[in-house]
Amino acid sequence: MERLRVSADGRRLETASGRPFFYLADTAWTLPQRLKWDDARHFMQTRRAQGFTALQIVALDPERDVEMRDPAGNPALVDGDPARPNEAYFAYLDRVLDLAEEFGLYVLLLPVWGQLVVGASWGGGTFPKTVTAQNAHGFGRWIGDRYRHRGNIIWCLGGDRQPIHDGVDYRDVWRRLAEGVAEGVTGQACAWNVPSAAWESVLMTYHACFEMETGEHSTMSYWTDEEAWISFIVLQSGHGRHTASHVSLRAEHDRERTLPVLDAEPAYERMPMNWPQLFPLHGDWIVRMRAYWAVLGGALGHTYGHASVWCSISERERNEVLDVTWFEALSSPGAGQMTVLRHLAEALEAHRWRPAPSMLAHESECSATCVDHHRQAALDRDREFAIVYLTDGGRERVDLSVLAGEAPLQAVWFDPRLGTLHAEAFPVPRGEVVVDAPGQGEGDDWLLVVTSREGDLARLAQRRSYGDRAEAERMSMVWAE
Repeated sequence: MERLRVSADGRRLETASGRPFFYLADTAWTLPQRLKWDDARHFMQTRRAQGFTALQIVALDPERDVEMRDPAGNPALVDGDPARPNEAYFAYLDRVLDLAEEFGLYVLLLPVWGQLVVGASWGGGTFPKTVTAQNAHGFGRWIGDRYRHRGNIIWCLGGDRQPIHDGVDYRDVWRRLAEGVAEGVTGQACAWNVPSAAWESVLMTYHACFEMETGEHSTMSYWTDEEAWISFIVLQSGHGRHTASHVSLRAEHDRERTLPVLDAEPAYERMPMNWPQLFPLHGDWIVRMRAYWAVLGGALGHTYGHASVWCSISERERNEVLDVTWFEALSSPGAGQMTVLRHLAEALEAHRWRPAPSMLAHESECSATCVDHHRQAALDRDREFAIVYLTDGGRERVDLSVLAGEAPLQAVWFDPRLGTLHAEAFPVPRGEVVVDAPGQGEGDDWLLVVTSREGDLARLAQRRSYGDRAEAERMSMVWAE
């Protein structure tokens, strides 16, 4: 598989040969530890067929098992020492990465989960600080060298922790880890604050947490532009019911130094809305709203998650909250609707989309607190078409005078649940129009597509399969520029 890199405009990812890549990931943090071989194959085969292009997994993750054992019981580290990685454990991780490549899936790989650095779990447990400023570089160099020839790896540090955690500054640990990974991958010594061609060849980011005290949840919450190792920004917009993730994504998208942005941990399907009350659980509506806010807001793609999948819940672990297994969760409504998202992204060439909030009257009428009524709009870079997402349907005033050319405009309502067109296309003028979605209310979201290009609506109406081998070998969306 071709390596990925940041596009020339600093907004997207593309392959090394310049083909646009739409990142659509599933969160499978614990897969290397929790899923045996045939289950891992079924998992990846299913996600590939659903149109996913990436997985997010962790090499060393103690949250479900402090010994970090693989399905055969092999611990990841000998005596818990990062300087003594267990070959048996990493041989299985090798096979998992091979399998991902077989299915044409990229892997956002975290070398270590944040708990190993800060020594504390979210449940209040305390543990030895396994990864430190003294050993981080060595482990990073070792794992970077092990996977230096793999084209389907995207590196990610952090792991649900801010680099300053409970008042303690761990940034030096993460910088040492980043420098080690880069040296292992490139064979060159790299300094965290010195830009170089080596850093450009190692796609890397940092996965933070949603900090309850401050609301901070971005890669850049505690890092600055000095960090030469950060290639793109991820948000952990989290699982709160009324988080205005579109606001933080827009802030990162519009920052002075242009970097691609990704919401890498939005609300998971079937995840508790409240802590510690737990209920109710998120349904597929929040999955869709976070996804379309992101991709129409300028994100490089999107990440899906399910409460039973990220931690690989088995039959014996099923409970009142995690009421389905990972196997059952693969066919959850929200996961299927990610197929619709990829179809839309392919049919209308997502690499061409640019955020266009000024098209909407709603932009000036709705604050960051009215998330259930938020609207998000995007324009084609050549202003040939527009896409408007109405989170709860209803009526919206849209300015179509921004569309270029004189060709007639056709509009259609697109159902993000089913991936189908609602009724026939209808003409609209180049100017301000008031549109009414086919429905309104909670869970009744709609996309309005307006275009002057021949073939756009026909492609939207034609669904495709992502499950055959030829599709896997494509690895990413390819468009004629």
